[in-house]
Amino acid sequence: MGKSPFLMAAMAAALSISVSTGAQAANTPTAGNGAAVTRAALASSFSDGTTIYPATCQETQVINTNQRKETFQCTFDGAVPAPIVCDTSSGCFWFSDFDGAGATDTHFVITPSGRLVGWATY
Repeated sequence: MGKSPFLMAAMAAALSISVSTGAQAANTPTAGNGAAVTRAALASSFSDGTTIYPATCQETQVINTNQRKETFQCTFDGAVPAPIVCDTSSGCFWFSDFDGAGATDTHFVITPSGRLVGWATY
């Protein structure tokens, strides 16, 4: 991306996804393993530290006895941020669009075509 390592670290530390409200979702227990699966289209956003980019995400949340995991595929509602790869180890954050909880681990990308795709665990 042509930016200095210091600037990249500062940008990565500032990246986040915001919490949305008004989720319409359905819980479906998965037979045999006791997991609950929730799917929803949720309002979200991405911030590069200076600009907030509103998005709409198709999300799936799976909760079982060991873990909660969310996967998401998002499209931006207007302007699209530059492509990037983000994860917990690079200082990126994700907050659940279902309930606002901070992820313990995450990985997502913004593709050159302007889609945000990733996952988060809690």
